[in-house]
Amino acid sequence: MTRKTITSRPDNRDDARMFASPVARAFVRTVVARRGITEAQARQIYLDYINRARPTPSAPAAPPRLN
Repeated sequence: MTRKTITSRPDNRDDARMFASPVARAFVRTVVARRGITEAQARQIYLDYINRARPTPSAPAAPPRLN
């Protein structure tokens, strides 16, 4: 009988899927090389950037631009 392993982070699969993206992997490699930080720190920077770039559900829409 096989037991399923329960991770402490329910979004662990989402992170793995996100970092399967070639763009995410390239970002992490570039940040590690340029800043000299660990891969875990570079991944956190990427996640912070992605989460900041998404609009919050409660944020009002931007007013239309007038040219």
